[in-house]
Amino acid sequence: MNKNRMIIFLTAALSLVLLSGCVSLVEEVTVFDDGSGTLRFEVGIRTEDYEVFQESIPEGLRLEDLFDTLSRDENVTSVTYDQYLAGGRTWDTVELAIADFTAVFGQARRIGPIQIEFIEQEGNFRFTQVIDVGNSPLTIPGINLMDLSNATYIVSLTTPQITTTNGVQPAAGVSTWSIPMEEVIQVGSTAFLRSNYVLDPYEGLFIPWEVFFPYVVMGFLALGGLSVLVVIIFNTVGRREKEPTLKF
Repeated sequence: MNKNRMIIFLTAALSLVLLSGCVSLVEEVTVFDDGSGTLRFEVGIRTEDYEVFQESIPEGLRLEDLFDTLSRDENVTSVTYDQYLAGGRTWDTVELAIADFTAVFGQARRIGPIQIEFIEQEGNFRFTQVIDVGNSPLTIPGINLMDLSNATYIVSLTTPQITTTNGVQPAAGVSTWSIPMEEVIQVGSTAFLRSNYVLDPYEGLFIPWEVFFPYVVMGFLALGGLSVLVVIIFNTVGRREKEPTLKF
């Protein structure tokens, strides 16, 4: 019996090592203006490797297992599992319709190695997500042998209006994070995602910092260049005025 378990373990480890570079993870959190929304996870595997990968997933790491407890929460109104093909990958998805994020995640809840929390204080909301594989009860065989340099994990949060975030903010109500899976899973680093938001829609023209920042730099460089030019002209004119005159 122990010998059979060891064979299964080694087979799973070898398969995951060979297929680790073909995994893409996507998480999408959408919060509506009434505090409800959806939580969606997608796992994409190269289609030619999909069957082998499914056979190699350790117990407890399938989507149905990871979301089993959360799906029974009274504030989760529906759970939908789906599968589709795109970009040469087979995508398994789960989407939860949530009546109130703060009711479901007011106390931090763990989904595998992910911990999610939504806190509300006087109309201001804070989304926090921690990815900490080291303290997760789940174990993945052969994890340190995997080549995760090409493995991606993209997280996006969409709300009526984001006020601050430690991610990239391409729009007034959107924040995104790109998680280096190699560092999080193998090196043992912990990823902290945090964003503050309100349920009032953003009004006005939003310019992403990534777009605005180059213009700020160019503005400072232009201002610096102009300042140097003014100093040069001022010194040149001043020297001419102070040139001594010869008297005969």
